[in-house]
Amino acid sequence: MSKPSTPKFTRAMLVLVPLAKAFTLRGGDIEALLARNRIPLGALTDPEMLVEASACYAAMEDMAETLGDPYFGATVAIETARKGTPGLRDAASRALTLGDFLSRVVVEVSKQVDNVRYSLIVSPDVASLEIKRTIRVSKPSRQLDAVGVAFYVTVIRQGLAGTFDPKDILVTVPTTAGLPPKFLPKQALITSGINGLRISFPPQWLWTPFSLDWDMKKASRGEFAPDGASEATLAYLRSLLADNIAHHDLTLDGFAAICGLHPRRIQRILQANGTSFSQMKEDVRQSVSEDLLSNTTLPISQIALQVGLSGPAALDRAFRRWTGKTPTGFRAESAAERRLTPQATDEEEADHRCPRRQSSSRA
Repeated sequence: MSKPSTPKFTRAMLVLVPLAKAFTLRGGDIEALLARNRIPLGALTDPEMLVEASACYAAMEDMAETLGDPYFGATVAIETARKGTPGLRDAASRALTLGDFLSRVVVEVSKQVDNVRYSLIVSPDVASLEIKRTIRVSKPSRQLDAVGVAFYVTVIRQGLAGTFDPKDILVTVPTTAGLPPKFLPKQALITSGINGLRISFPPQWLWTPFSLDWDMKKASRGEFAPDGASEATLAYLRSLLADNIAHHDLTLDGFAAICGLHPRRIQRILQANGTSFSQMKEDVRQSVSEDLLSNTTLPISQIALQVGLSGPAALDRAFRRWTGKTPTGFRAESAAERRLTPQATDEEEADHRCPRRQSSSRA
């Protein structure tokens, strides 16, 4: 049996909107691009919608390739850094120093996405903002790397004003291929196998006055609710469970490891949403079973294994408990409904066009 999958999620509204707008202005078909990268169009407008991070990364590369512009992501990131982004709105408006700003960024980002982990590391000789991805990027990450570097270096440059000196900054990143020439001196860039990026600078910059002239309106950014009582959070957990439901021995501890959360945290989230791990697993197992029975011709024995049950007998018992029907009976009813629905519609239309006459004979 395959190893449980561990997708990580982000909010496309925060990540892709600036890129999507620029892509569209340059003649790109954003609907087609999102479709081929399996991203719902609504993800660009709904702050609650979670999207698999790898799909967002692929969409960034797709935009640059479609436009034939290797610096597309960096160019948009620089402009976004100058105007502002909702994801860092509070950090930008409340911070007094660079250290204050970066500390707030570390906390704010953790509430909005789980595809990256930010940290601020300080020693007597150097300070570093580290961004680590929680998934390993298997495909080229030119645009992803360029967006991160261009955005944060521009933000630091803008916020520090005259204190910023490019000779005092050092960026470690997997590739610099997506960065425009002369964005930073060559000696300020190091390429390595780091799964993310690191921006290092003199620790004295941390207590330097910092100000960003961002005019940002207060709007929902789709933060994970503190108590977990959020439809987006529950949908996220259900989607992970559905991807791993074939593992019949999946325990709460195992599922928590997949999610990257402590088991007690999972319990609190589910309790806040009025359910439990065992109930959610039961609900997901039923939903997947019904879908496979209705929309595929897979044998009952194979469906049982795909929902984490030992065999047909176990699925039969579970299905009777869920619906009062057998899997075979449920499949037959679903097939009958599909056959009858068009016919019933045709008859209703015929009746509407030509009503039947009432018989004139009387008893």
